[in-house]
Amino acid sequence: MEKLEAVIFDFDGTIVDTEKVYYENMRDLTKEVLNEKLDKMDYIKNVSGTNEETSRKYYNDTYGMSSEDYDKFEAEITKRILDNYHNAPVLPGIAEVMEYLYNHGIKMAVASNGKREHIETGLRRKGFEKYISAIATKEEVKNPKPAPDIYLLAAKKLGADINNTIAVEDSRPGALGAAASGATLILQTNDITKYMDFTGVNYKYKDVDLVETVRSIVEK
Repeated sequence: MEKLEAVIFDFDGTIVDTEKVYYENMRDLTKEVLNEKLDKMDYIKNVSGTNEETSRKYYNDTYGMSSEDYDKFEAEITKRILDNYHNAPVLPGIAEVMEYLYNHGIKMAVASNGKREHIETGLRRKGFEKYISAIATKEEVKNPKPAPDIYLLAAKKLGADINNTIAVEDSRPGALGAAASGATLILQTNDITKYMDFTGVNYKYKDVDLVETVRSIVEK
């Protein structure tokens, strides 16, 4: 990296600790709709950090859920998540690092397999709108994470060289996409994604003090 131009954050599980909220809501709704148990480790392996089509396939293969029924299931999950954002805390170091980057003129974006409505709502409710100059989502690319497309699009929107960009991720699919894009990857796991297998993921830093790590890169 010649000089840091931008930082691109994943959203769920990286900016806001929604992974636990997601799991609890999917577990509860799976029980309500299907009278089946969604095991936490199965969720981590097959759903967490993936895209909607992967989750849809898991529910079809495991529970026989039709695509039409999954659409209704997904819509209800999205509603519950949006209604429960107040229960999802901001992850450690995020507010501080965004303020630091903002004060140093470093551009920021969000790159997510989630929906734009979901991300915009979360940023607004947590007071992070002013920091984020661009949002790239699965709705805008042919191939979501673990492909690099979302990260490449986010960098393009910022007018930044992806090779002079930091990506902050929490999950294996997202980390694979970020690393493949050419960005310098900071992997910050949470209470859900820490159980994922990150073998073969080309990260530069893992579970570090985010503020100090970013500061050291900016000020080197």
